[in-house]
Amino acid sequence: MQDNPARFATRLERAKKSPGYAVCCCRPSPGDTPLRLVVRRYGALFHLARWPDEGYRHDRDKCTFFAEPGPTEESPGRAHDAIRNTPAGLNAKLDVSLSVRTVGTVTRGASTGASRSTRRSAPLLGFLQRIWMDAGVNQWAGGTQRNWGTCNAQILALVGDGKMNGKPIQDVLYVMRRYEEAAQATLKAEFDAFLNRIQTTPAVSERGIVIAEIKSIDPSKYGFVIKIRQTFETFFTSKQLIEDAARSFRHAWPMIGKADARVVAVLVLERTKDGNLRVIDLAVQLCNKSFIPCDSSYEVAMANRLVEERRRFIKPMRLDDGDVMLPDFRLTDTSPETAIEVYGMESNDAYLIRKAQKQALYAERKLPCAEWIPPAPLSTVALPAAT
Repeated sequence: MQDNPARFATRLERAKKSPGYAVCCCRPSPGDTPLRLVVRRYGALFHLARWPDEGYRHDRDKCTFFAEPGPTEESPGRAHDAIRNTPAGLNAKLDVSLSVRTVGTVTRGASTGASRSTRRSAPLLGFLQRIWMDAGVNQWAGGTQRNWGTCNAQILALVGDGKMNGKPIQDVLYVMRRYEEAAQATLKAEFDAFLNRIQTTPAVSERGIVIAEIKSIDPSKYGFVIKIRQTFETFFTSKQLIEDAARSFRHAWPMIGKADARVVAVLVLERTKDGNLRVIDLAVQLCNKSFIPCDSSYEVAMANRLVEERRRFIKPMRLDDGDVMLPDFRLTDTSPETAIEVYGMESNDAYLIRKAQKQALYAERKLPCAEWIPPAPLSTVALPAAT
């Protein structure tokens, strides 16, 4: 259903109307209480999402809708959080303008003197990482593979009928669909309909945001061309933006186009006065072949090994300053769970100090931890057997 949502659209639409939900059969339901799933519409298709605060009820070992109680669960969040999960879907405020006046001046209303709290806004990378975590794409349940179609379904289930910067999220955000030869015309028409909403008039510039996997970034006569997978559409951008991005995302940038990695991007699109589409801002996230987020090429190698060995694990994601004990990965198929640390900056003195502190904390708290210290071969790392 996640890989081929069009095939099940009629049945999901019927379930959304009556009884108003789908049912997950990963484990027996206690009494007469079904294990419900939210049915969310996105364009002409429907997707399934876990019922708010019920992710922990699903089968931990087998079900993709399982989630530990906590930040990966859907909850309204605090009123001033930049990104909130609501029953209708995602409610996000990004620190980019999606509608910009191109003429005239902007006037501000007179201050009343009253104290007002301003809702925070999220940077593009923070937004991308947050939806990756909340959609559960940073978790691996021990399967053999995951393609872009599954990522698309999980993200769209999270997005739902939400809002972004006060606008209907389906009007301003497009998550690329997995390419299918048989549905090529439909996919192109759907993407073109979204791109046609991105317009620049003498009065206003309406922008759009696309989440997709980057295929390549190539120099052109006037700057660079960004090519994304799943479509033949290309986008132009400036040399300055590409140079800035290469510095900001220095671990992900060299991995673009590599066979053993994936690089996912969030692109802010604007239409020029000549009618061309250009990227005016972007953020990228490095992933392994199965779209598990990673912070370095070494982590990509480790995540690929864990998937190949069908281990169950999570990539913890630090969205702000916090837990110093957050590991690079955490095996969830051992008891107790096992931390995995990938140490890759042995020539940096400050890094070595933090590494020693972390190792001391693991020893003090008696927490199991498997370490990989490149350039030692990954094959030399002994991982505990799944329990």
